Amino acid sequence: TKDTGFLSFKDHLPVTQIIITDTNRSNSEAAWRIGPLRCYGDRHYWNAVSFSTEASYLHFPTFHAEFSADISFFFKTTALSGVFLENLGMKDFIRLEMSSPSEVTFAIDVGNGPVELLVQSPSPLNDNQWHYIWAERNLKETSLQVDNLPRSTRETSEEGHFRLQLNSQLFVGGTSSRQKGFLGCIRSLHLNGQKVDLEERAKVTSGVRPGCPGHCSSYGSNCHNGGKCVEKHSGYSCDCTNSPYEGPFCQ
Repeated sequence: TKDTGFLSFKDHLPVTQIIITDTNRSNSEAAWRIGPLRCYGDRHYWNAVSFSTEASYLHFPTFHAEFSADISFFFKTTALSGVFLENLGMKDFIRLEMSSPSEVTFAIDVGNGPVELLVQSPSPLNDNQWHYIWAERNLKETSLQVDNLPRSTRETSEEGHFRLQLNSQLFVGGTSSRQKGFLGCIRSLHLNGQKVDLEERAKVTSGVRPGCPGHCSSYGSNCHNGGKCVEKHSGYSCDCTNSPYEGPFCQ
């Protein structure tokens, strides 16, 4: 018989010994082999920050999105509203916000007047659970999607201005006016495919903390068979001490 498997839980590494039992029978033999170690994962998936006041925000260099903008991130909150992201120009701007407990808006102006997309959720988005936002603007259309809800899309006008000209800093979790700031957590922010290191900036910013509490409230059910969810700085793990099973999820 063969007893093969993969070590998929990093806490089981490094391998320091191998014990082979039941080797005293005549004409029996055992062989073992360890294949190459390949590590998978993305630390930016849990790159999270928490905003504790409406006046707090993170700032980054200007978002260069002249002809295309692709924005995605996760958020969770209990607040009624708040701005996720804003970048301004002389007249142009781009803004993503939760405008009400069940609505997310994506507003953009390239010089032809503001265009605003709205996605309305049948259930509240301020339920302290993680929700996903994806917003995109290109020369053909502007679109907004929240979780698995129907996408809101609007075609780009063939007349007028096309170039989005921004020159201010990029504000995450707030606005330049320090009003309507976001209260809650944002993680895994990507701008045009580039990962934004929120945690590093939060370390030197007052009112913003690296990491986000409450992972177990969202993912604790992943710990099975009596396993206990353990909150960590940027994620969670399952404690299988009191479970007859082991592995990342006590299965």
